[in-house]
Amino acid sequence: MSNKKSIHKRPTFAELMSTLADIPADITDGMTLEMRGRNELLLCGCREIYEYSRERIRILQGRCAVCVVGRRLTMTSYSEGRITVGGEIDSIDFCGGVCGGEEEK
Repeated sequence: MSNKKSIHKRPTFAELMSTLADIPADITDGMTLEMRGRNELLLCGCREIYEYSRERIRILQGRCAVCVVGRRLTMTSYSEGRITVGGEIDSIDFCGGVCGGEEEK
């Protein structure tokens, strides 16, 4: 018989609210992502733009970074933490603060 005490992690406010309201925790954390086909992406809850080029856009959103990779990428709008990305989107990666093996700045 083991004398080790079980350590339980307390849920965050976002996790509690998402459980009570039966909605995804990401939404209560301020992050939403909407794809419109393969050529348009809407990100809400953006805090900082890390990188912006025609092939890659990296954005800090909530507790993670979102990497959008593609061709001819442009930010068609940016207002109050909402970003619309246009172009040929090949992939979207949630990186926990880093993208492509790079360290967070």
